[in-house]
Parts: sequence; structure tokens; C-alpha cells
Amino acid sequence: MARGQRANVGDRMTSQNGYQYLRTERGWRLEHHVIAEAKFDREIDTAVEMVFFIDGNRKNLSPSNIDVRPKKVGSVEARRAILEARIEDLQGQLADLDSTA
Repeated sequence: MARGQRANVGDRMTSQNGYQYLRTERGWRLEHHVIAEAKFDREIDTAVEMVFFIDGNRKNLSPSNIDVRPKKVGSVEARRAILEARIEDLQGQLADLDSTA
């Protein structure tokens, strides 16, 4: 694809950091994400999941080299704060239900 030329669905490019992108109907997407979605037959939720290369080689786009795992939330203290906030919210919802019953 020449510079300044509009990309077509199916076109590929490699960024300076070595990640490969694929032009889809949804725009430019990381090719290993597209492969992971096809492999697992579902969309990847990038907010909570990460797609990674098993052998660490970004050029190896074989489906057997691509896997998905949960993102690390952070420190124990951060996870605890998130859980406590969720518990407080759920307790509030329960109290609302009890007051309407």
C-alpha cells in the first residue's frame, strides 16, 4: 500500500514496534486480536483480556502461537479497593430492594 493511498479491507501493515495490523470493516485492528477472535469464536474484551504471543515473536501469527489471558488488575490493595467498592454498591442495591418489598 503506497503512502497516501486509501487502505482496502484485507490490507496489512507493520508498525515500528513490530505489531502487525489488518484493515477490517471496523478499521485497522491488531492482526493477532483478529486471529484470537477467530480461534476462540468470540470477541476479545480488551478491557479485561490481553492477547499474547506464546513464543514472544510478534511475527509468528500462527493461531497455535496466540492465546488470551486475563489482564492483571494491579496490586492487592487496588484489587481489594475495587472489590470493597463493588460490595458497598451491591449492599446498597440490596437495601433498595428490601425497602421496596
